[in-house]
Amino acid sequence: MGNRFAARAALFSAVALLTLSLSADALGVPTRVIGGRSAAHHSTPVNHSPIPGVLGVDHFGITVPDVAQARDWFVDVLGCVAPLQFGPFFDPNGSLMRRLVGVHPRTVIDQIAELRCGTGSSIELFQYTARHQDQTWANNSDFAGHHVALYVTDIDQAVAYLEHQPGVQKFLGPFPVTGGPAAGQAINYFKTFFGLYIELISYPNGMAYETTATTRLWNPADVGATPWTTGLPGLLGVDHFGMTVPDIAKARAWLESTLGCTAPLNFGPFFDPVGDLMTQLVDVHPRAVIHHISELRCGANGANIELFQYSSPDQDKRTPLNSDWAGNHFAVYVTNIDSATAAMVGRRTRPFVGPFPVTGGPAAGQSINYYLPPLGHYLELISYPNGMAYEATAPIPLWSPRKPGG
Repeated sequence: MGNRFAARAALFSAVALLTLSLSADALGVPTRVIGGRSAAHHSTPVNHSPIPGVLGVDHFGITVPDVAQARDWFVDVLGCVAPLQFGPFFDPNGSLMRRLVGVHPRTVIDQIAELRCGTGSSIELFQYTARHQDQTWANNSDFAGHHVALYVTDIDQAVAYLEHQPGVQKFLGPFPVTGGPAAGQAINYFKTFFGLYIELISYPNGMAYETTATTRLWNPADVGATPWTTGLPGLLGVDHFGMTVPDIAKARAWLESTLGCTAPLNFGPFFDPVGDLMTQLVDVHPRAVIHHISELRCGANGANIELFQYSSPDQDKRTPLNSDWAGNHFAVYVTNIDSATAAMVGRRTRPFVGPFPVTGGPAAGQSINYYLPPLGHYLELISYPNGMAYEATAPIPLWSPRKPGG
């Protein structure tokens, strides 16, 4: 890559940090969501001790227009496997869907497909049918912005492969970060035909922050991952899930105090005051500013959580419903769902009904509980201490924090 891009990266990383903040009451006020719907946060005083039994991030869930098409793309292009598929799921008369995942009572989850892409946290695809479903995708700079980052051993080889595959739009890259604590990584964003941004990332010699950090971010190589032989060359697994949040300091503090996460990598701002680098690099408005990035490790094993705080002239500040095309959530594995959900009281988060056990079908054995914390993205606690029914016949099971070497 030209030195021009490396020099610009170093220049923007060196600019003094700009900070946006919400009011001191931001965690306790209703959250505006699509369609004028709102959800009040839990008003119980804050509990500062992390909940018990967090092992790591289990999966990242995204809503897509067509599960079959998205699943096939992951399998055919990236080489992922889809061992767990189930649905539909609905309540024809009652309010279970609203109480369980915060959607319209007559909403139908038509299908769920969960994918393993290398070694590490899974990707869960949802297809919803819902009244007043918002069928727009989120930009990276929107409060609903999100992406999946895949670690590859050779980013040049991986980019050369992916840019020639169907159903993707490539952005500028590979883009090397040459200055600051994230120096050593190279990235390239892509956008899929079903609205998901995918980032390829590689840092074969580590990153600068590691020289002084007491805790490193998680990497699939930590549990012995080796590249799969089909699909995306050099794919080790999911490196992190990225989410744009309204207030990064408050989001980071909530994850640290509630889930026991640590944030060894913090950097920014990043912007281009006169050119179109931001559009070329991450598909946002040219005058968008990434004020800060924090990357957190949550538990012993599993993908990291990367938080972004943006400002942008066209920023959409709504929180989508899980049934909208911008809907997404991150799921954390806990050893005991009852103990974990009991400890969620007093976390300034909106709880949904649970723990909810799945007792039939291929997903039988799991119990879940959704929450809407002050991140603008849904959290799911999940546990399946004895595994799930599908595992009895699956040649390759989903990766899990409970069996990180599997």
